[in-house]
Amino acid sequence: MRAISGLWVCLLLGLAVCGCHGAVSPEGRRFLAEAQSAYQTGSDVRAIEASSGFLRLHPRVEEAGEAYYIRGLARVRAGQVEAGKADLCSALSLTRRKDLVALARAKLGDLAYGAGDLTEAEKQYRAVLEQVPPGAPPADQAMYRLGSILQRKGQWREADLLFRKVMYLFAGSELADRAGIRVGARRWSIQAGAFGAAGAEKLRQRLSGAGLDARIDLALRDGRLMRLVRVGSYPTYDAARADLGKVQKVIGEAFVTPAG
Repeated sequence: MRAISGLWVCLLLGLAVCGCHGAVSPEGRRFLAEAQSAYQTGSDVRAIEASSGFLRLHPRVEEAGEAYYIRGLARVRAGQVEAGKADLCSALSLTRRKDLVALARAKLGDLAYGAGDLTEAEKQYRAVLEQVPPGAPPADQAMYRLGSILQRKGQWREADLLFRKVMYLFAGSELADRAGIRVGARRWSIQAGAFGAAGAEKLRQRLSGAGLDARIDLALRDGRLMRLVRVGSYPTYDAARADLGKVQKVIGEAFVTPAG
């Protein structure tokens, strides 16, 4: 998601303001700068090595929180998820910077959300919102994901409030556009495809031929009129999820989505 790059910019701005001083050696500063650069350019192995080099020299200084955060991100991206989570928790235990606390909690929230642990994800996202002003990243990410969780819990109106905040405070962003799609939803459906001028009716007939209750919903996406081929209307996410496999037998890419 585009917001992730914004989070990294936020971290770099924080580092520029905070700096590395006091007990941090020139070699430590070099390691930390190298870790930042390596992560930005996608070199996770080098980011992990450079962060580890800093931590060997300065395991308990304030800036160690940044080193743990960078190493945690790199480890997660490299597939070392549990080690990455441990690093993010270490970052939280060492840093006093609210922006860095928010970034680490946002990433932990994302990991919990992706793993289906919505209780933990909600806790982390709410903690993010306690650390940063409403209009500063990663509040947009936290509000959007928290709204998605509330929809799963059937708390539609509360979710709408968060989505509208994202739309207002971060107008023009990818997350604001995505929030606009979800706001106002009160039920769940299974989406099998999205089409411009052609193709929707053919897919609808294919799904109907398989005994599925398929329809075509019209919606605006980036100023374009789209024809969304959907199956069913469910009061809960779990009910829609239970039927998802039936649709995926016909269209493997089908997914559960909020619907009006």
